[in-house]
Amino acid sequence: MISLVIGLTGGIGAGKTTIAEILESYGADVVDVDQIGRDLFKIDNLVKEQVVSHFGSDVLAGDGSVDREKLGNIVFSDSKELEALEAISHPVINRILKSRILEQRSQTIVLDMAILVEKELAYDGEVPMYHKVVVVESSRDQRVRRLEKRELTRDEIYKRFDSQASDEERREVADFVIRNDGTLVELKQAVKKMWDVAEIWRKDGRNDCMESETKK
Repeated sequence: MISLVIGLTGGIGAGKTTIAEILESYGADVVDVDQIGRDLFKIDNLVKEQVVSHFGSDVLAGDGSVDREKLGNIVFSDSKELEALEAISHPVINRILKSRILEQRSQTIVLDMAILVEKELAYDGEVPMYHKVVVVESSRDQRVRRLEKRELTRDEIYKRFDSQASDEERREVADFVIRNDGTLVELKQAVKKMWDVAEIWRKDGRNDCMESETKK
């Protein structure tokens, strides 16, 4: 079965994970790309060794694991250090992600990923693993309020904002934009519209494949 793969992205606090959960209720298989990144030090010991080699043992917690808060404070304060971390982690994330996509069985696979515009994440060589991009937007004030509930400080929030693409940059690659500034009911209505559009994408994809097979 040929699946439609959607890259679902948005700035931190925009609400993409909530949207991913709604899409999952419609039958989509959701792959949490950000969670793969968070678990990477447990999944691949070589990545952990490379991180410690570059950033030093100060990024380790008392139990010997990588302290993500310490590491985050470094990389979100220095763009070069963020690039260094991505150079270590992204190739491994891409390999894991390719395998996860192949394991899914739904007609629609959603990659829940914060980083899409900024870097070649979810790429197989030079080709993206997703066919369509859905962007989630929300006002900066709304995002700050949501992130403060996660106990992030204003300084931490703004550093993360600065490390990510802007709404304008995301819109340039978007096939569909969902605005998330209202109620949950309004958000569900917007996601339903997107799901209906995705059904057209799925049909177009099947037709493209049939046409390609006919030409062989």
